[in-house]
Amino acid sequence: MSGIIQKIALLGREFTIQTEHVPGPDGKIRTLAYDGGRLVSKREIDLDRTEETDGFIDDRMREHHRRITERLYERAAELQATKGVSTDPQVAEKPTAPPPPSVAKGRPRPTVEVQSRLETAIATRQTLGTFSLTFARPAPATAEEYESLLEAAEKSIDGIMKTPIYDRIRIDEQLSFVAIRGQLASWRLSGKDIAMANEIWPNIESLAHYMQKINDRNELVAFDHGLLTWAMSELGRDSISDELIDGLRDLAGRDA
Repeated sequence: MSGIIQKIALLGREFTIQTEHVPGPDGKIRTLAYDGGRLVSKREIDLDRTEETDGFIDDRMREHHRRITERLYERAAELQATKGVSTDPQVAEKPTAPPPPSVAKGRPRPTVEVQSRLETAIATRQTLGTFSLTFARPAPATAEEYESLLEAAEKSIDGIMKTPIYDRIRIDEQLSFVAIRGQLASWRLSGKDIAMANEIWPNIESLAHYMQKINDRNELVAFDHGLLTWAMSELGRDSISDELIDGLRDLAGRDA
């Protein structure tokens, strides 16, 4: 995607909203708003260089463009409110999509767009969540516990490496899984030596703690907050529906 250009009518005037990717060492997503030919707003966000794939950039551009456009509509509404109700036919109203079914029951359930950055983040957390929650713990106390946990870690890593999400995580994270998988293979060949197990465990624990940081991504924090707020509103109505149970699955991997 090279950029997004959209024209909207607000307050009797035509605005042009342009969003573009600015490549380079300090990559950015930039949105410019023009009133006629005059620049009236400029908003930029920095890109994480580790995530500058075409898919992520496209998602960030669409999301940033949407937010700035919505803010312009909101600002126009605020200005109109201070002046009273306008009869000017050129004052545009923000288009709204049909509400999801749950709106009729109360607070709406947060939506997840297909192939969006958020959908990828949720799927990544679901895939890595079991590993991070199971193995982010102190070292076992006995040889039997070591054997049980290392075998479980090996099985978990094998499963992660076979999923489509594995190809979407960062290269350094993939290499960490590969390195630990190799250490576990050597541990098996050594007859499950306890000294070697003791050396491997800190690497497993460290990676598990690191994987939990996915929950700090801004899009997941906002989504989780919205989903929990919706879930609480559903429970406040004494409702435990199939939709509620299905929605809460998107929190898998956040905590035990």
